[in-house]
Amino acid sequence: MRSKEYQTGSTIVMNYDMDRANVTYPGAMDHLSAKEVRDDILTEAKHLHVSSIFMQPALKGGLKDLFKRAKEFGLTTSMDPQWDPSEQWNIDLEALLPYVDVFMPNRTELLHLTRTKSVKDGINALKAFANVIVVKDGTNGAALFRNGNIERQPAFLNSEAIDAIGAGDSFDAGFIFKYIQNLPLDECLKFGNLTGAINTTEAGGTTAFESIEKIKEIAQKRFAYDI
Repeated sequence: MRSKEYQTGSTIVMNYDMDRANVTYPGAMDHLSAKEVRDDILTEAKHLHVSSIFMQPALKGGLKDLFKRAKEFGLTTSMDPQWDPSEQWNIDLEALLPYVDVFMPNRTELLHLTRTKSVKDGINALKAFANVIVVKDGTNGAALFRNGNIERQPAFLNSEAIDAIGAGDSFDAGFIFKYIQNLPLDECLKFGNLTGAINTTEAGGTTAFESIEKIKEIAQKRFAYDI
C-alpha cells in the first residue's frame, strides 16, 4: 500500500543508558484506516499483525472490524498495543480481543491497559474475553496465558547488551514466525525470547537481522541456540 498524498513517518530515538526517548513524525501513519486494508489484500495474507495502535488514530477506531474481517477470511491474528503517548490507554479490549488470537503487550503496557498492579492481575482482567495473551517482561522473560493457565519462559540473557530498541518488535517477529507454522506455543514463546535477545546485541532495531546467516551466528555464539 502506498500513499501519493502523505509521506512515510520517521522516528528519532535518543538512547540514554537504560532509558530512551522517541520523537516521531507520524506522516502516513496518522491517516491509514481499516477500510484501506481491503478484502482483496486480506485474502492474499496468512496472518494479520497490528502494532502501535495508539500511534495510528485513523486505524484505531476500525480495529475491531479489521480483525473481524481477517478472521472471516481465515487469517490468524495478533496485536501489540505498544506505548500510548497520551497515556490515556483508551481502547475497548473487551470488544476487540475476541478477534485477536495472540495479544502481545509488554508488562508496563498490560498494567496501564488494565489498571492493575501485577501481570497476574492484568491477565485476570482480560482472560474472560481474550484468547492467548503473551506478556513481554525484559530480562524476566515472557509469560503466556492460555486455557486458564499462566506459563513462563526465561529470557536469553545478554550481559553485553548494546540497547533494547525494537526488542519487543523482534520478540513479536520471532513468536509469529513460529506461530504461523502451527508450532507449540511454548516453542513460539522461546523463539520470541531468542529474537528479542538477538536484537540487543547490536544498536538499533534491525542491525542484528541483516541476514539469516548473521541471525544464526548470533544465536549460536551468544545464546547457544541452533536455528
